Amino acid sequence: MKKRFLSVLLLCALMMTLGIGAVTASAEDQPEDLPDIDIHSWEYRLCNAYNSVAFYICEYGPIEGQGLDPRVVPHAQELLRDARAQGYTIYMAQAFRNLEWLENNYNSVFRDCEYDPVVTAQAFQGIGVNEHQTGLAIDFTDQMKNRSNYYRFTDPEIFDSELYTWLLENCADYGFVPRYPEGKEYFYGVACPHAHFRYVGEEAAHYMMEHDLCLEEFIMLYDPSIVFIPEHGRFA
Repeated sequence: MKKRFLSVLLLCALMMTLGIGAVTASAEDQPEDLPDIDIHSWEYRLCNAYNSVAFYICEYGPIEGQGLDPRVVPHAQELLRDARAQGYTIYMAQAFRNLEWLENNYNSVFRDCEYDPVVTAQAFQGIGVNEHQTGLAIDFTDQMKNRSNYYRFTDPEIFDSELYTWLLENCADYGFVPRYPEGKEYFYGVACPHAHFRYVGEEAAHYMMEHDLCLEEFIMLYDPSIVFIPEHGRFA
């Protein structure tokens, strides 16, 4: 099973590599108010159904029984503290996921499915295509039962909660954005479920929220070659 999984992962990476052909956006093509940032910095590491981070693994920073990239931990702690200070119940349902967990999760799904292996590798977000691998993402919940939920996390009610409204209105102040805006599937393929937020830094977060951009759209304003999108989106 492991050999089959690794073969699928390498095939996905090859497909992505062959599909990249754009060049860095020229200065005259960029909006005048675009933040002055290094789009190749760690905050903008791209991971989605079409773009693999392969076997990248971040350093581990502990937070509330889970983990994140240690550079993100203080920002997440501040968000959690301020939300609770304003009376909201908030927990991290899922944060960092290591390679072993991702492989086991993928294999458990693969055993129960008869899908094309490449589609399965991407749609069920195994190693390389699950943003939780980067240590930059958090799935939030207001349900105690979902706190530190390492397996079948489901919380669709979160979208109708006061907490989710607060997160949308305030996440950028802490450097986070809702990672998978509805209607942007063309760019990212398959969304992680529920209240999935991604750290990008305050400056980028405010710009993305103000201009209704997903991470892929934001990155493409600087360097389109970073983002691979299939000519005929497989999952969009």
